[in-house]
Amino acid sequence: MKLLVVHSWLRGNLGDVLQGSVLLRALRESGASTLDLAGFPSTPGEGARDLVALADRHVSEPFNWFWNYLPAAARALTVEPRWRRRRAELFSRYDAIISAPGPFLAEYDARLPSALCDLEVAADLGIPFILASHSIGPLSPDSLRRIARATLCVAREDATHEYLAAHGLRSVRSADLAFLFPFEASPARSANRLNVAGPFRLLFLRSRNLRARRIKLSRGCLRCGSRNIALGASERLVVATSDSKRDGRFVAKLSRRLGAPAAACRSVAELVSLIAGCSGVISDRYHPAICAAVLGKPAEILPNREPHKMLGLQALLQKNQLDSLRDLAQAGLSALRAALPDATTSSPSERPSDQIAHNR
Repeated sequence: MKLLVVHSWLRGNLGDVLQGSVLLRALRESGASTLDLAGFPSTPGEGARDLVALADRHVSEPFNWFWNYLPAAARALTVEPRWRRRRAELFSRYDAIISAPGPFLAEYDARLPSALCDLEVAADLGIPFILASHSIGPLSPDSLRRIARATLCVAREDATHEYLAAHGLRSVRSADLAFLFPFEASPARSANRLNVAGPFRLLFLRSRNLRARRIKLSRGCLRCGSRNIALGASERLVVATSDSKRDGRFVAKLSRRLGAPAAACRSVAELVSLIAGCSGVISDRYHPAICAAVLGKPAEILPNREPHKMLGLQALLQKNQLDSLRDLAQAGLSALRAALPDATTSSPSERPSDQIAHNR
């Protein structure tokens, strides 16, 4: 069985490494003879190396951010036909295509148009296309119609599952695959070489969510936008990131502004060790909150512009114990593995790569 995982974000976001590594290991255990990983950029970041190492081959995948700025008619006549031809040629080498976990199936995300195009290419070729552990929506009626062509959709929050159901789309109710990550196997390291006396609370923020001027720390009270969060009497604040490539400069600047230490985690081991040593996590990032939950640390989630993702995670953590969250994640993973084709009944060589032209 030859499998291709597409839409991987490989710049070094450790959340993608957590969920992606669980997915790749499960696919390998399912009997994949070939397991390739397609993603952006062409040279993966240092933090993503452990994830890429789990695949047989890394296939460079461009980030088509400019598609959102092209009128639909112009896109259909220019860049999309070439993209479809190239993807049809690539997909035809595999028995199934799996879309890597993530929150990019939403109208506000620049990756949506090309991701939906990929889904249609696979469907037109008759190749199973599986959406693995996604946050989905909001979407237009046309985008929802295209999502419905997926062989299987695994929703990683109830918010996504219910949103799809409200629009007549079926999905598997699940939880993020990072809940299944073997955290206990992560090598122990010092908390990112921090020398913070006493207990410390971690603040994980994305640079694009809250502007630095809306974040203030005064007399043991942290203000993030409209939220006020009191720190303990002897508790220090540490500004952290699980995506040092993207948010390292923002975190360093915010740390100076707040007079708080900064911690830029560059590996899963560093992230796990840092959270294991803290007294709690405040986060508008998804996976630091999951790490906190798994490691038994309180997590306060800050909403951002991705409502199904963050509010959905908050609801999951409030309603479920850790064992239930792992069971949900395992249910999604089991459904995904069950949707894979039997290698004895499908052959990529039987699907001509130009078939896509006849279906368009």
